[in-house]
Formats: sequence, C-alpha cells, structure tokens
Amino acid sequence: MRVPPSIIRAARPPRPAFQKGVILRCDHCANDVPDGVFCTRCGAHQGVSPETGDPKTREHSYAAHPGEHVIHPSVFTTLFPHLGQGKVHEFRWALVAGLAGILLLYLLGLITAAILVAAFLVPVLYLVYLYEAQVYRDEPATVLGFTIGGGFVVGLILTVITVHLVNPVSTFAGLAANLGTLFLIGFGIPILQEVVKPLPALLLRSREPFTETIDGLVFGVAAGLGFSVAETLIRFSDVIVSTPVHTDPGSWSYPLLTLAVFQPLLQGTTTGIIVAAIWRHARGRFERREWGGVLVALLGHIAFSLGSAVLAEQSFDPLVVVIWQAVIVGGPLIYLRYLLHHSLLEEAAHMGFAETVCPSCHMHIVASGFCPNCGMALVAAPVHVRRSRRRREPALGTAEGA
Repeated sequence: MRVPPSIIRAARPPRPAFQKGVILRCDHCANDVPDGVFCTRCGAHQGVSPETGDPKTREHSYAAHPGEHVIHPSVFTTLFPHLGQGKVHEFRWALVAGLAGILLLYLLGLITAAILVAAFLVPVLYLVYLYEAQVYRDEPATVLGFTIGGGFVVGLILTVITVHLVNPVSTFAGLAANLGTLFLIGFGIPILQEVVKPLPALLLRSREPFTETIDGLVFGVAAGLGFSVAETLIRFSDVIVSTPVHTDPGSWSYPLLTLAVFQPLLQGTTTGIIVAAIWRHARGRFERREWGGVLVALLGHIAFSLGSAVLAEQSFDPLVVVIWQAVIVGGPLIYLRYLLHHSLLEEAAHMGFAETVCPSCHMHIVASGFCPNCGMALVAAPVHVRRSRRRREPALGTAEGA
C-alpha cells in the first residue's frame, strides 16, 4: 500500500532546509521543492490534516510572523510587518516607555507636554521602523516626504477646514451641540478623511521598487500617522497654547490615552487598508477581499468617531469611551492582517530560489518565496536581508512522492 507523501513528511522530524538533500513535490502547487515544513514556492503547510485548518491558506500561521494566527490582534506584527521577533519586543518596550512618560507628565500636571508626546509617540516609532526595515530602499526623502510628510500636510489642511465647522475639543469633552454636529463628526469628517489620507501615498504607486502590497500597506499606515499628528496639533492648538505649564491634570488621563494610542492606530490602520487595496487593484486583483477592506475601513472610522461622540454626549464614563475605541480599532487591525496575509501568500510565490537567512527563525535556507522551516513570507523580510539573497537553484533530483 502506497503511503501519501504528506503522511511521510508529517512523520519525519523537521530539519533545517539547507541540511536536506531531499526534494519533494508539493501537494498543493505540484512544484518540486526542498523538503520542509512549508512549501517554499506557495507557502502551504505541508503534512497538515484538514482538521487543523486549510494548509493552503494556513490562517493558523500568519505569513509575516508565522508564530501568530491571522486573527491575532497584534499591533506591531500588523503595522510593522518587516520587524523580526526580537525587534518587535524592542518596539513594544519603546511604546510602553513612551506611555509611561506620558503618565508621568500627566501626574506632574504637564498637560501640554503630555499632549505633544502623545501626538508624536506612535508616528516617531514608525519613523524608526521605516529606518530599521529600510522600506524606503534608496529613496528615503521621497518615501518619507510622500507618506508621513504628505499625510501631515493633508491633515493640516483638512483639519483647519473642519475645525471651523465643529469644535472637536468640545466634542471630545462631550458637548456635541445637536444632531447635525453629530452627523458631521460621525459621518462626514471620517468619510472625507478616508478619501484624502491615501492621496500622498498614491504618488509612490508608479515607482518600480514599490509594487508589492506590503509596500502599499506601510506607506498607507505612515500617511495615516502623519495625518494623525496634524489632526491632534490643530484640534488641541488652543489647549497647547493657552494651558499653563503646570495645571490640574483633572480628567485628561483617558483623552491622553486616545491621543497616544487609539487615534493614531485608527488613522494608520484604516489608511493602510485602503492603500493596500489600491495596490492590489494595480496588480489586477480587486475582489471581495479588497472591497471588504475599504468597507471595513470606512465603517470602522465612522463607528469610532460617532460612537465616541455619542457616548461622550450621553455622559458615559470616559473609561467606557476608551473601551469602545479599543474594540473598534481591533476590527480594522485584524482585517488588515487578513488582507496582508493573503496578499503575501500570492505575491511571495513569484520569488526565485536564493540562499538567505530567514529573519523569523534565523535559519540559513535555500528558498523561494517562503522559509521552508517556519513559513515566513520572505517578501516581508527587511530590505537589507532581501538584498543579501544570493540566487541559487536547488539541486533538483527525483521528487519524493512524484
């Protein structure tokens, strides 16, 4: 009786791909590939029974960070997809340190300083990430100018216009005047923002080095974060200018949490989804998944703004408002992971064989689009790792199970 190759592979203990001389035929893409836990051509999880999930779509193993599920709501492995696991921990600690600094400023009554730190915390972390991952390739000024810089300029112009229509600081404090104001805050401004925020990043779409969906995602997030900085500075300009250096911190704790975490995450995530969907359209793929992303971005932004305004108007505890914001931000964040995961499975499959080091499991491998050991999509590797790839075709022998 002939035993299926997937069962043979499942019974063997995993070994690093570069130590294996065995060539197998993938059960899913029918290509001859080096033996491994994952197919290096299509990314499918080899030797996995259907009961544990679809091995082809492998949603149990997120393509950018295989140790996580696709629906795991991780901020850093979603918005910072090029970071290795060690760097992810460093950035998490940097965020915690920044939030601790904001808390200290709040306790000392330095509210103006706390607002400024809150406005810049996540965008500055993203600037550091862009430098670490070298997403901008050889064009740092162009990329940073059209993403964070362009988002800031667009945010400045649009927020100056909308601030004359409604006083966002008053709304933030729960003093929305009427239904017309609520409609503008909850529907008009969010939709308008989602239309204009992606515009600066779209200027990079025609540039040859930036054709992959993961590039569009990062550029969209960066533009959204630049927009968030401008929005905070304009909306709270009166507070920043008129508040004494030392003042009673009062009830500023929850608004500061919104400004430092949830507002930038919302603006960055929703813009990241829309720009990633546009990148997919440019690659000839704009289907239900991409349409769904645009819809999730719009509905998420509307729910965030309208829900926050209504809860504040009804004098709910500020903690309830913050919880609402956290729950709403989680939806677009998970959808962005879902969109990126399936984009990586499709786009990484077209890479040629090369000798490299996997930034996730740190194994020396000969691989195409995916690490055969951990399954990471090598498109999501930092640029310096991708540039160090040395083209090498595996010595294809007789495929086992062919």
